[in-house]
Amino acid sequence: MPQAPRKARAAHNEIPTAMRNLIAGYLAVSVGAIALLLFGGDPSSGIFLVIFALPWSLFVSQVSGLLGIDSAALNLALLAIGVGINGALLYLLGRRLRRRQSPS
Repeated sequence: MPQAPRKARAAHNEIPTAMRNLIAGYLAVSVGAIALLLFGGDPSSGIFLVIFALPWSLFVSQVSGLLGIDSAALNLALLAIGVGINGALLYLLGRRLRRRQSPS
C-alpha cells in the first residue's frame, strides 16, 4: 500500500545551537554528579545532584515518605527523573524560542 510522502522537517523547529550546547552541558554535568555520588567516597557529594534536579528534588523526601520507603536507590532514581524533566523543559524552551525568532 503506497504511503504519503513525509514532509521535510522544517528548519524553524530545530533548536538553536547555543541552547543545544546548554542542554548537552547540563546533562553531562548531571551525569557527572550521579557518577560522583555513586563512585565518590563522600556521601555529601550528592548535593550537586540535588542542586541540578531542583525544583523536583524538593519533592523527593515527600514521595519517599508517602511510599513509606527510605531507600537511597529510590532517591537517586527520583533525582535522575528530575534531571530528565529539567532537560526536557530546556529542550521545549529552545524550540519555543526558535519558533518566536523564525520569520512567519
